[in-house]
Amino acid sequence: PDEPGTVENQGCKAKQLVEITKEKLVILDKVFFGTGDAKILPKSFLLLNNVAQVLKAQTQIKMVVVEGHTDNKGNAEQNKTLSQKRAESVVAYLVKQGVEAERLKAVGFGQEKPISTNDTEAGRTENRRVEFTIGDGAK
Repeated sequence: PDEPGTVENQGCKAKQLVEITKEKLVILDKVFFGTGDAKILPKSFLLLNNVAQVLKAQTQIKMVVVEGHTDNKGNAEQNKTLSQKRAESVVAYLVKQGVEAERLKAVGFGQEKPISTNDTEAGRTENRRVEFTIGDGAK
């Protein structure tokens, strides 16, 4: 944060994988997990480290809801449980990176809030996601 960077990197020296909007931390990559598992894959560590850096620097953001989402394959209740565990894994990772636990809340929505069709593999891939919503999620 002490070294100025380019406009393309949102004023930072290194390429940023996170953009802040009024309502969300928009991640420019996906958080990857093992199939049917809540273990975060190492290829997501750089992204989550960037999320942690943003949150540590942006102390005016008091609460972020880490939302877990799945596609509609399999049992709806199991998907909800899986999405909750994945959101909790992300929260735990961010806390290990120095983000205060009281600023984070994990919520698993399962297949309840698709952003694309579940009729194609591409759509299901879009629906399997983690989102970071600013605020307490009470809306």
